[in-house]
Amino acid sequence: MESLEHLNWRYAVKRYNPELKLNDDQVNLLLESIRLTPTSLGLQSFKVWVMGPDSPHREAMKPLLNNQPQSVEASHLFIFAAHINIGEEDVQQHAERMAAARNQDIRELDKFVQGVSGYLRGLSEEERLNWAHKQSYIALGLVMAEAARAGIDTTPMEGFKHDELDAYLKLNEQGYASSVILAAGFRDTENDFLANLAKVRKTQNEIIVFV
Repeated sequence: MESLEHLNWRYAVKRYNPELKLNDDQVNLLLESIRLTPTSLGLQSFKVWVMGPDSPHREAMKPLLNNQPQSVEASHLFIFAAHINIGEEDVQQHAERMAAARNQDIRELDKFVQGVSGYLRGLSEEERLNWAHKQSYIALGLVMAEAARAGIDTTPMEGFKHDELDAYLKLNEQGYASSVILAAGFRDTENDFLANLAKVRKTQNEIIVFV
């Protein structure tokens, strides 16, 4: 069993060293961690918009992120956006991927397609969107853990102007709505007041209940 040292090491970085950038392998590790994350019914009902250090949008987006320094200091930003109205076409496409990956006859998946499609039809558009947002957060948690394992700093960011960001990136027009943003890079230990402070968490007895 691996040590949990990397989870003790990580924290939500407030200030990044803008001179330190993720390399291609590090970026790909984060992207693959997102791609491989478990999601409800396997539908992966979100997309991620990635902005590297040379993205022309970083400075323009800073006010939309309430001028948080991570928005321009971090090496990369990963904008998680939930599928607004996932439906039967998405289920069918997933079934086709399953059949191809597992060398199955697509007809063997008819019950799966019917069951999942029926489940989605039973949800309102708002319920489907909330469900999709939850999938974004599953991916967020997994990629933060994998980043820490690789010595990459991250910050989950919810304090931004969702509607304005959606409009800036035209997310709604593409069928998506922003969920959360992940900043990634390397901490600035000299200017981040949290960098050398002890991690503060409840004990297991305070948050775990055996029944």
